[in-house]
Amino acid sequence: MLFLLMISSLFFLSTEINAAQKAIINVEPLNVRSGPGITYNKVDQVHKAEAFTVLQEKDKWVQIQLNDKKGWVAKWLIDLKEDNRSSEASGVTSNVDDLRVRSGAGTTYSVIGSMDKGDTYPLKSTSGNWVQLSYKNESGWVWKQFVTTEQSSETTNQTVVLNSSQSQSPPQTEKGEIIIKTPVLNVRSEGNLGSKVVSQVREGEQFAYIQEKGSWFEIKYASGKTGWVANWLVKKVPSKPEETHSVTLLYNGTNIRKGPSTNTGIIGRGSKGQQFNVISHGNKWYEIEYSDGSAYVADWIVTSRSSSVEELSNEEQSISGKTIVIDAGHGGRDVGTIGHDGNYEKNLTLTTAKRLAQRLELAGAKVILTRPNDSYIALSSRATKSNVLGADAFLSLHYNSFPQSPSVSGIGTYYYHNKHRAFAEAVQNAMVKATGLRDRQAKFGDFHVIRANRQPALLLELGFLSNAQEEALVHTKGFQDKVTNGIVQGIIDYLGE
Repeated sequence: MLFLLMISSLFFLSTEINAAQKAIINVEPLNVRSGPGITYNKVDQVHKAEAFTVLQEKDKWVQIQLNDKKGWVAKWLIDLKEDNRSSEASGVTSNVDDLRVRSGAGTTYSVIGSMDKGDTYPLKSTSGNWVQLSYKNESGWVWKQFVTTEQSSETTNQTVVLNSSQSQSPPQTEKGEIIIKTPVLNVRSEGNLGSKVVSQVREGEQFAYIQEKGSWFEIKYASGKTGWVANWLVKKVPSKPEETHSVTLLYNGTNIRKGPSTNTGIIGRGSKGQQFNVISHGNKWYEIEYSDGSAYVADWIVTSRSSSVEELSNEEQSISGKTIVIDAGHGGRDVGTIGHDGNYEKNLTLTTAKRLAQRLELAGAKVILTRPNDSYIALSSRATKSNVLGADAFLSLHYNSFPQSPSVSGIGTYYYHNKHRAFAEAVQNAMVKATGLRDRQAKFGDFHVIRANRQPALLLELGFLSNAQEEALVHTKGFQDKVTNGIVQGIIDYLGE
């Protein structure tokens, strides 16, 4: 009988979590261990107010999902939040094109599909920097930075259980966002220094605020929770400009067409800096007001910024008729660097080269690719092609890697001959402005394709594939559009001087 009682007790010590639950951390910091007890090794640390998906409970310990690994935390140091929302009550919307969906919460998991900008799938849970969603009848995970999660107001039985004493605030209108500018900042129950500290936030974190009262902001700092922070220890995030109702052409000779396709007839041509009112936008084309009716322009050859293009180029600054050689780095048996996610540099450089060629041709340039497909081309042949053609510009495209320090990031430009330094600086400045990536500057580089090149020649490093976050970014269509537009602008700035 005693044996049966022991077996029965053991059975109830470990409980699988059927309903979705969140573990909200209550202390700073909290050790995560390899097993359910303080004798197990510490595998990580989590921080106050962070939320993690609960996998199971055992004794007085809870197992949580930590990005691409699992760990155990003490149950008495967390709040457990029941999340009984139906899968239709919330959604995950991609903010970029070509966002990879993975089988697990980490870059080591296999890619099971992708999402384009605007695609939405049901939200299942979140874990650290990853969001779980229902993707085409299976479970998938996406990087949190590149999505927006929308919560429906139609929720059921949403409660906070165990030792959480705070009630959830009703939905309130967000007035803007603030960013924390001190290492650790207390969040208080009311807008004064004498009120209770309910949580802490950290430098660089960004939160929506719902009101500003005296010297305090009321912010949304966790799921459904609000609190107050001192306004002298934060700064407001500049509000985004309202959506523009006009577009500005980026290049001279831009084709204006009858319909939203390159197969439709050309009814006119526009000049760089020319603006048109927008009627609609869809499928990568803008419908614009044109003459007494409407026409179409491709969205990759315009800017929708509300301000006009600064210092519009004169007609002589056009690159129409210029010969430009685009060299997609590596190829064939030479795969180049291998990214954090296992991707080959040679494939990404070819993608960028083709996209860049398209934009240059739209601007009227004559473009030659050193390799139009996945083939091996000797370095000497690449430089020779530029010399024989007497190219007005040669650009060798690459992506960087530094696995010894996975956080290294940024974009850089190399020149060999000092007379090409101004060219390098023009392209570098334009790329940084277009992409917002860290500026690794224009500098001397001893690379064969630019050393043996008599023409204006540069080697571009367009981001670090050894940095998981940057690798995910550079694969998106949004980044590819920005960086190639930046390169085109840099070429125009240089050749127009």
